[in-house]
Amino acid sequence: MAIVWHLLTGEYPSTLEHAEPCGGVGDYTASLADALAAEGDAVHVWAPRASGSGRRGVTVHTLPDAFGRASREMLERAFRDAPGVVLLQYVPAAMGRRGANLAFCRWFSRVARTVPDARVMFHEPYFYFTWTRPWAPGNMLAVTQRLMARALVRGAGRVYQATDTWRRFLPGVDRMASLQTLPIPSNVPAADSMAGVAAFRDRAGGDAVPLAGHFGTYGAHVAQELRAILPAVVARRPDIRIALIGQGGAAFMDTLTQTLPAVAARAFATGRLDSASTAAALRACDVLLQPYPDGITTRRTSAMAGLANGVATVTSSGALTEPVWAETGAVKLAPVGDPPAFACAIDALLRDPVAREALARRGAEVYATRFSMPHTIAILRGAPAP
Repeated sequence: MAIVWHLLTGEYPSTLEHAEPCGGVGDYTASLADALAAEGDAVHVWAPRASGSGRRGVTVHTLPDAFGRASREMLERAFRDAPGVVLLQYVPAAMGRRGANLAFCRWFSRVARTVPDARVMFHEPYFYFTWTRPWAPGNMLAVTQRLMARALVRGAGRVYQATDTWRRFLPGVDRMASLQTLPIPSNVPAADSMAGVAAFRDRAGGDAVPLAGHFGTYGAHVAQELRAILPAVVARRPDIRIALIGQGGAAFMDTLTQTLPAVAARAFATGRLDSASTAAALRACDVLLQPYPDGITTRRTSAMAGLANGVATVTSSGALTEPVWAETGAVKLAPVGDPPAFACAIDALLRDPVAREALARRGAEVYATRFSMPHTIAILRGAPAP
């Protein structure tokens, strides 16, 4: 049976030329809208500064004032005219008023009682306290965002979270039977061109050269992890090649050249690639190195991209890492802050093709059954998860 969806989001990709780039939640919402429309559902997307469209069945609406009063009035009219499921993609900083839009969250809690089905997907819960400076301005924002989260949890009929870790932070969810985790799927497709894979492999030195890759944006925290781990990897495997895949890789490569020339001599950066070329680059790697300072979680789309492409992945076990990773064996885990453990894990996989292929296959299976967009759609539409 077709369902009417109202997806509320603080960002959404624009089709206008020279538009500002969209963040991960916007890209996720666009993929979700298209996947729901592919099921035959009618999808309405509501976002500030939205301009564009998805596949047939997706209608994109621009909110006039970033979830202010005019936006709320527009939404109430839309919910009356086309009753259906209201699903808020919640990131507190994207809800307007500099992340302190308590009025919107209280409104949502009230309106949730007047619509057939109101749900919230928590991508992030709230801003953290600064305990070393109790009177820091950010602590007032932290308090406000906790009140916002509480209002949403109380009002929503169903609550979703991007990682099971948020269960420890969301107020009142311990009393909710409806709380479910919806991992964030990869926004990179599975590679469909073996010619592209072979071409990337040739660029890296051919099949005889062991190839490790990292995929991401090389933000400060992950870059710091990489700068600690890569020297240990190169010391253990002087014959290795390291592919720095993704936007930001070139700047990171420049830093390596200046500070770690022995590592830079074994590395190369791809620059920004389109999705098909990114998939080919990932698939060409023997192993992926994906460290995160707080540990891997089901929110990490850079790790999901490797799993979706069937690449053996070594990643971090940290404070936010959920049990699913150790339980399923989808990845090889190494402790945060332990470069020798990462280097040892990568070396072991490179030396053992059977173990490497088994890990790659297991990761792809777990991704398909527990992390992929079809899994999300099955949960949202009420069907048993595949």
